[in-house]
Amino acid sequence: MTAQAVRTGVWFIGARGSVATTATAGCAAIAAGLHPATGMVTETSPFAASGLPPLHSLVFGGHDTVDCPLPKRAEALAAGEVLPYGLPSAVRAELTAADAEIRTGGPLPGDTRTDEQLITAFAADLTDFAGRHGLARTVVINVASTEPLPQDGDDRLPASSLYAAAALRAGCPYVNFTPSTGLRTPALQDAVDSCGLPHAGRDGKTGQTLLRSVLAPMFVQRALPVRAWSGTNLLGGGDGAALADPAAAAAKNAGKERVLADTLGTAPRARCTSTTYRRWATGRRRGTTSPSTASSARA
Repeated sequence: MTAQAVRTGVWFIGARGSVATTATAGCAAIAAGLHPATGMVTETSPFAASGLPPLHSLVFGGHDTVDCPLPKRAEALAAGEVLPYGLPSAVRAELTAADAEIRTGGPLPGDTRTDEQLITAFAADLTDFAGRHGLARTVVINVASTEPLPQDGDDRLPASSLYAAAALRAGCPYVNFTPSTGLRTPALQDAVDSCGLPHAGRDGKTGQTLLRSVLAPMFVQRALPVRAWSGTNLLGGGDGAALADPAAAAAKNAGKERVLADTLGTAPRARCTSTTYRRWATGRRRGTTSPSTASSARA
């Protein structure tokens, strides 16, 4: 089988969310030559001979607990100027094909299945997806909304860990693009140690966290102590609704502060470290633009 004939599955957790929708639509647009691969590092010349699968060979699917079809979700994002005008209709066939491969996630309210039963069901979805499409591999990527931090005494795995465990059981590499727990729980340590599969990530660092991971090393290299750090997130694409849950917001803030602690050796004092989430308003629309960030430090 030639490299061009090999097909690779991309299985998104949170497959109907903003991140997965824009990734699916963007891949289709770039593969069709409708848009340049701006900001896509793996499409630059240093990676030309790396053997990465071409974009047109990727097959998309995933899990989600919402039922809004991908084409409709893409239209909403275009209306909010997150996706370019006209793009959802141009790649509607690709979005529809990906939407047909999205399976119901969980646990949903009232779901009586045990963790083991959920993991088994999710793994079966992955195995079925790979078999029907003749995929050489499937990579599971968690892009779901950040979940609350686990609490002492919890007797159930968080949803992100259920999906992560299912990925390993199905023989799939796993990437956690969020601060959620995923594979980072003692309950899955043995499975992680014995799986022999690539696994990575604990936040994609695309906004304010990216700025922190760039600016903080600069202060360290210049021997400048950081006494305080504040940041503002301009939300879009449904982020505000997800972060209205105080527990989810606390988990996201913990991920941002972890970057500073890892880089600076210690995080600036908690009372001096803050993250403010705001809605961005345009001239005609409110709270619908793509997320933007600002970050500042006091050295």
